[in-house]
Amino acid sequence: MAEEAAQPQLTINTQYVKDHSFENPNAPTIYGAMRSGKPDINVSVEVTPTQLQDSIYEVVLALRAQATIGETSAFLAELDYAAVVSLGPDVNEQLREHLIMVEVPRHLFPFARAILADDTRDGGFPPLMMGPIDFAQLYLSRKQAAAGEGQGADAGDGKGDGNGAA
Repeated sequence: MAEEAAQPQLTINTQYVKDHSFENPNAPTIYGAMRSGKPDINVSVEVTPTQLQDSIYEVVLALRAQATIGETSAFLAELDYAAVVSLGPDVNEQLREHLIMVEVPRHLFPFARAILADDTRDGGFPPLMMGPIDFAQLYLSRKQAAAGEGQGADAGDGKGDGNGAA
C-alpha cells in the first residue's frame, strides 16, 4: 500500500518538437539596420492540452517571437514544444487543470527557451533570452478573461492578456 501512496501525480512520458520555424525575411540588409536601431521583440505564449486517453494528455507549449526594427521585420521564430504526460489515478479535476496548464509548461519551458535562443543566434541575431514565465498567473489571467467574456460587456478584467505576451 505504501507503493500506491508514492505513485507520482504527474509523469512526463516524452517531450518533443512538434512544429518549429525560423524566418529571417530581410537578411542580409536587416543586420545593417540593427547597428542603428534596437529590435522591438514581441513574444506570445500559449498552452494547449489535448486528452489522448483517460489520464494521458498531450500538452503543447507554443512560443512565438517576432522582432521588428521600425517597420521592417527582423525575424519570426515559432516553436510548438510538446509533451505526452500521464496523470495519477487519484488526481481530481482542480489538480488536473493545475498539472496540465501550469506544471507541464513549467517543465517544458527551459527546453523551448533554449531552442529559441539557438534559433535567433543561428539566424545572426543576439540570442533571445526569455525570462521565466509565471504559468500559474498566466493560467489564472486567461481563466478570468474567459469567465469575463462569458459574462458579456460587464466584465473588463481581461485587460492586458492579449495574445499571452509574457
